[in-house]
Amino acid sequence: MNNKENLVVLLDLNYTLVQNSTENRYTRPYKKKIRHEIYREWLIRLIEDYYVILITARPDYQKKETISSMKEKLEGWMPTEMYFQEENDIPPVAKEKLLLKYIFPKHGRQNNYLAIESNPKTKEMYKKYGIKSVSVYDEEGLELRKILQQGV
Repeated sequence: MNNKENLVVLLDLNYTLVQNSTENRYTRPYKKKIRHEIYREWLIRLIEDYYVILITARPDYQKKETISSMKEKLEGWMPTEMYFQEENDIPPVAKEKLLLKYIFPKHGRQNNYLAIESNPKTKEMYKKYGIKSVSVYDEEGLELRKILQQGV
């Protein structure tokens, strides 16, 4: 069983941390979309004591607005590290590149990772590296709570 000290949470942004991604999906321009995002407070409270890395397929050019929105809305909590897509790839490819370029070199391949991820294809990519992943489909997060309680 593992504990908070060595667990690294890989946190998905859209459809995971952002609870209204579906409703906000086609809002344009992107700055307006980001301003309208609502974050899952209960999820933040659940993971705030862990080492959290936000890993997102959101383009890097939207990073500044996203960070500003998070600072404004998250009541002092922020992910320890944040990585945004640098190219124009589909989410699993974008996140795999970020994993290989930044996260593994810094934290190692054998580290204790848990991905909180919405995209089934990205979950398959994580599985390839032995990273357990869980989705947040409801406002209870029962599966995630169970995993965190039992240890990854």
